[in-house]
Amino acid sequence: MFAKRVIFGGGSLGRPVQGVVSSNFAHRRRRTSAQRTYNSLFPYSVEVCAVTQFHQVGAKPGGWGGHATLFINGAEIDPSASYPLLRLVAAGTSLSDPDSGIGISVNKIFDNVTWVAIPGRDVFFRGGLAPEQTLDKEFYEAAIQKATAAGWFAGIRIKDTLMRQRPGPMRPEEFIVRHSIGTDVALNFARTAYCARLPMGRDAIGKVIAYLNSANDAAQRTGYIWNMYTNNCSHVVHNALAAAGVWDPKVARGPGTIDVARDVLSVAKALALSRMSDFSFPANNFVRLYEAGNERPIDDALAAYSNHDVRRTMNDGWMSTGPGALIATHPIHEAGRNQLFAPGRDPFLFSVPMLWDKADKFKMLTRHAPSIVTDLSANLAYYRERYAKTLASQRTVDDELGSLDGDTNNDDFRIFWGRFYELIAENLKRTDACLTENRRLES
Repeated sequence: MFAKRVIFGGGSLGRPVQGVVSSNFAHRRRRTSAQRTYNSLFPYSVEVCAVTQFHQVGAKPGGWGGHATLFINGAEIDPSASYPLLRLVAAGTSLSDPDSGIGISVNKIFDNVTWVAIPGRDVFFRGGLAPEQTLDKEFYEAAIQKATAAGWFAGIRIKDTLMRQRPGPMRPEEFIVRHSIGTDVALNFARTAYCARLPMGRDAIGKVIAYLNSANDAAQRTGYIWNMYTNNCSHVVHNALAAAGVWDPKVARGPGTIDVARDVLSVAKALALSRMSDFSFPANNFVRLYEAGNERPIDDALAAYSNHDVRRTMNDGWMSTGPGALIATHPIHEAGRNQLFAPGRDPFLFSVPMLWDKADKFKMLTRHAPSIVTDLSANLAYYRERYAKTLASQRTVDDELGSLDGDTNNDDFRIFWGRFYELIAENLKRTDACLTENRRLES
């Protein structure tokens, strides 16, 4: 969901700015330590990111929709595949390394795959660029050559109309990287990424991986046809999490007028049924995942039973709302040391005022998010208290049954009631253990 001009030149070597090296190093060290702690407590997780507009200095800004990416801890690239595929890391593998994980990005220029996988948090977001370094043409060129040599884009073809613009002497792989950097790799060269994290179990991450692999397998057979409205980067990210039961899936349609009209009709249906439409936008995914991780009812069995999303995840043995569902911002490289890119506008947010207003929530999360969703210690303490209150205010199953409507299956609710409070007690115990471990790691 972008448009951009590609840089082909060289330049001077980016060097640290004196006087800020020590403070930037300390900040990076704290960030790395915090990521190690998070990975130790929540080794399997996803991070859905809404990414700002691409704006190269001296060029027209990119698309208004922004971009969506997905970062997965617990996945790795399948080295046996001839095109991008993932696999679960081996059971028992330590995932605490702050640079573990795989970044996933969809690009409309791809022809025979839907997404590319980039190993490592630092390269995916920062492109290996330290905060105190300058992003100039020489560093940019070095990053392109590194990504080309690494083979991350091996086996990927792009649309013929774009490939025909490749300069004759340039390798196809390098040409693809030049049209991917800042979007699929080294995001923070050109963009800020607003990210919502969600811890998952190993089995759930396996389902995310299976969906993503099926998307690239399908593109190998029939090609990838991107459309801004009906089948974009956000649809892929959304449906990957839907495969793990986080929310309902969306229908990804073709690029025709009828397909767009069906998406429009899905909005009215979604409003009437309090469900999601088939339109999908990066900023909405970000807000939705925050809600899934923090706002679903887990304070009493009756409210939880009335929420079909809670019931779906509980059928798989987990709850999406719980500790570790944090908000993180990965900012574009600082303007004073960024010679190539200027900050772009925030990604478009689809919102219906008075009925389905997400704009204020997006602004809150990206500008002044509360500490309980940005600080892990505060987050753990909050959920420890929340679980304890849920258990302390627990009503008997017969009392709860008296509040149900006549259409509810009493036997189903009795089973749900027992499993709900059992899971809350398990989560409280697990959160206590996380608090203890977090204090140990922080010290």
